[in-house]
Amino acid sequence: MRPDSTVRRGMARDVGIGIGNELGLSEAERTQLVDEAARLGYTSAWTNARGFEALDTCLRWWEAASLLTGVSVVPTPGLDLHELAARARRVDAATHDHFILGIGAGGLRNPEWRKAHAMEDARPIPTMRDHLVTLRRDSGAPVYLAALGPRMLRLAGELADGVMPNWMDPKQLAWARERVAEGARNAGRALERIVFAQYVRVSVDDDPALARRALAKAALGYALPPSVHRRGGHYRAAFERMGFAAELTRLDALRERGAGEDALADACADEFLRACGAWGRPDEVTAQLRRLAVGLDIAIVRVVMARSGIAAARLVVEACAPARWS
Repeated sequence: MRPDSTVRRGMARDVGIGIGNELGLSEAERTQLVDEAARLGYTSAWTNARGFEALDTCLRWWEAASLLTGVSVVPTPGLDLHELAARARRVDAATHDHFILGIGAGGLRNPEWRKAHAMEDARPIPTMRDHLVTLRRDSGAPVYLAALGPRMLRLAGELADGVMPNWMDPKQLAWARERVAEGARNAGRALERIVFAQYVRVSVDDDPALARRALAKAALGYALPPSVHRRGGHYRAAFERMGFAAELTRLDALRERGAGEDALADACADEFLRACGAWGRPDEVTAQLRRLAVGLDIAIVRVVMARSGIAAARLVVEACAPARWS
């Protein structure tokens, strides 16, 4: 399970830092930021996945900062589960049980992806059920499941040590807790034993318009991706469950009329962006974070950079330091 969890109806008690590969930082720079985050009071550090390399990153971060580390998430379809389990076991042992393995279905929802990987008959729920059973048995580490829709959330309640939703506001997180609770009850498990951990995207800059645009671009990459590179309809459906169907239809129409990436980001409604994350000057984000962390056991500050370079990432890490939340 790790960390010990109780149902949280208020703000998250654990604050992690998420420093993704997409930031364009070197591994040395990402490790430096994790070390700084540890000194600022963050309780965990999370990386997104590039295959098995993410596990090496977690070990490197542990050695630098002695923080609980996690991967959010490894898309397991198409991977060698025995190799993944063996690597996770080694990292868990080396970090003295300070490692969490997050897994997800990745491209399995896409028929073209399944065809390209000779997995035409595979389906997300039964596949991830098998993967949860195997990895919880063989890895030695807690296994958290990425879940958005009701069936995957119920599966997390049934089998996972934790659940990792994505882009959910507090109202949607409450809905997700109900679905996870359904799965837990059906399996005779206590909801209190299942950790809720989620990225909270944050963009910070002295120019709030620049910070807002960066957050909007990050959100639209999921909610409204280019048709040639869809991450699956599940993200669009998740945002629509949050009440943003009309907003996404409006933005879709703007894009069809030729709106560029910046214009589309600037056209996003504030209501939509307030559900997606926090943005603004360094002294403007903590109140937003408190609101977005409601319903989470671990709120992971996911760095969204308004400018290039490590200084922009450090601005987010410092502005969101846990001591500022109180």
